[in-house]
This record gives sequence, structure tokens and C-alpha cells, in this order.
Amino acid sequence: MAQPTTLPFSAVAVKLESATTANAFEAPCGLTERAVQFTKETNSVAVPDCADEDAAPFVDRTVVSKSVAINGKGVMARTSLARWRAAFEADAPVRARVEVAGTGAAGGGRWEGLFHLTSFEVGAIRGERCTVAVAMQSSGAVPFTAAA
Repeated sequence: MAQPTTLPFSAVAVKLESATTANAFEAPCGLTERAVQFTKETNSVAVPDCADEDAAPFVDRTVVSKSVAINGKGVMARTSLARWRAAFEADAPVRARVEVAGTGAAGGGRWEGLFHLTSFEVGAIRGERCTVAVAMQSSGAVPFTAAA
């Protein structure tokens, strides 16, 4: 049996465009969990078998829309608080990037697009560090660019 090559935690990064420098992306510090989710909304219809109308039909699906969500949780790093707050307070979407380390041949690259910070939660439990949870939803296309 051959074991697969896997990626470490640091191989997936969530970055926001700098609020002061266009096209410069920074990873807010503190996220200890991060994920990107790709979804499609579909319409479906059962298409009958014209040769055997009593047979169970197969369902045919048509894509209606696509969406990308970014979620993260972790400790609230003081250096990241202002950036998360600014992204939430903005009525316009912010540019975000999800990077996967590695060469293009190994699947590395990045997804980049505009996102709304739809959820921003700061929490605290006595005796522990403050936490943060964020959720972002895409606004428009989020294309993938393979690494060199």
C-alpha cells in the first residue's frame, strides 16, 4: 500500500487584500481552522423513459448558480481585529484569496474573488483566550489560477 502525499495545515491560507495597498494580500493571524466550500444550486426534473413509461425516471439537473464560501475559526489576534472589522463594516465586497501551496502540477494555486464578510463573531470564555469565527460569501466569479 502506498500512502498519499498530504498537505500540512500551513499549505492552505486565507488572505484578504490589504486595506492600504492594492493587490497585496495578507493572512489575518489567528485562524486555527479554515475551509473553502464550493456549491452549486441546481434545478431538477424527472425525465421519463419514453420507451418504458412505467420505469423509474432518472433526474436531470441544470446548474442555476455557483457560490464559494470561506469559513474560519481561531484565536482573536489583536493585529487582525481591525482588518476583520473593516471587512464586515464595508458595504462593498472585499477581495479575498485562498492559496494552496505547491506547484501547478501538484495542484497548487489560488482561488481569488470578491467576498462579503457575512459573519464575524468574537467570543471569550473565562480563563481562555478570545476567539474569532468568520464566514465569507462570494460575490461573482472566483476563478482558480494554477501555481507556476
